[in-house]
Amino acid sequence: MKKILLLRPKIGFGLGGAESHAAQVAVKLLQRDYRVGLIANQISFPKEYKKQLEFYSIKYKGFGSLLKQGLYIYQVNKILSKISYDYLISFFRYPGADLFILCDPLYAFLIEQKNSLFAPIKPRYKLLLYLEKKSLLSAKRIISLFQLGKNLLSRFYPQVLEKAVVCHRGIDLQRFNPKLKEQKEALRKSYGFSKEDYLLLFVGYDTKRKGLNLLLEIMPSLPKKVKLLIAGKEGPSLDNIIYLGKVREIEKWYAMADLFVLPTLYDPGAMSTLEALASGTPVITSPYDGTSEFVKEGINGYITNLKPEDLKNKILLAVETSFDPEICYNSIKFLTWDNYVDCLISQLENL
Repeated sequence: MKKILLLRPKIGFGLGGAESHAAQVAVKLLQRDYRVGLIANQISFPKEYKKQLEFYSIKYKGFGSLLKQGLYIYQVNKILSKISYDYLISFFRYPGADLFILCDPLYAFLIEQKNSLFAPIKPRYKLLLYLEKKSLLSAKRIISLFQLGKNLLSRFYPQVLEKAVVCHRGIDLQRFNPKLKEQKEALRKSYGFSKEDYLLLFVGYDTKRKGLNLLLEIMPSLPKKVKLLIAGKEGPSLDNIIYLGKVREIEKWYAMADLFVLPTLYDPGAMSTLEALASGTPVITSPYDGTSEFVKEGINGYITNLKPEDLKNKILLAVETSFDPEICYNSIKFLTWDNYVDCLISQLENL
């Protein structure tokens, strides 16, 4: 039985998008009879899976992000020198992985998107870029979750492009599916929304990168019936802007929403965009969201160029358009975790 190690400071369900992503891979590998080891500071799994996993604990707390990364890499090196394994999959910028999964933003592009003349010369950014480049150069295979990631590699790191492969990430289609729309009216009524309300939904913790400020900027120019629901952030709610804070049953909000909006500056592949589509909710996202490759204008949503007037017009178009939940779902229904993990395994076997 082959042993596969997974690397990320946190791995588990409910810990974040990339963390849940790594957890899904761990579970699917267990189901395929691999031995699975996790090298992490924190894990979160149901009991039936936790007892099957081999956990190698990393210890750190109370330090800045760069120091944490350095301590994590140092301790990973110590652990790897003492144990045997067959493959190493990293969901983190760790030099020397068999598979390096690009589930975090590419720093080289993120710095450019921040549009700061000083960012590249800041010591922090220099170190992050160094670690990113070293991890990319040393990986045996680089896994991009969507075509956007591979396109960005060709632009910023062309020397690694020949070992980059697209494996489309999966989504939980049992939890997110168009049957949720059957609860739409009842849920809206229970939360005090009327049939006349047109509900926009934004989901995200890193609200600055994901474009919430742009969405808030245009809200006053939209019709009064348009209301914005913000999941993932606390704030003072108004008549047409409601802050939901951290939401556990996010599928209920996809069910209620008429339109999901994510004007992101950069997202390798926003899970929330896929969850919305799977739930039968049309989307507006940007070309810098990897999942935008599945958006068909006027069919399951729109793509905005991130200019205020364009985003406003795309929302107004959506308000006047009738979208079919089944068509939204069908556009991404092939994105299963089984297909994704099969793609990862095929890359490992071909090393």
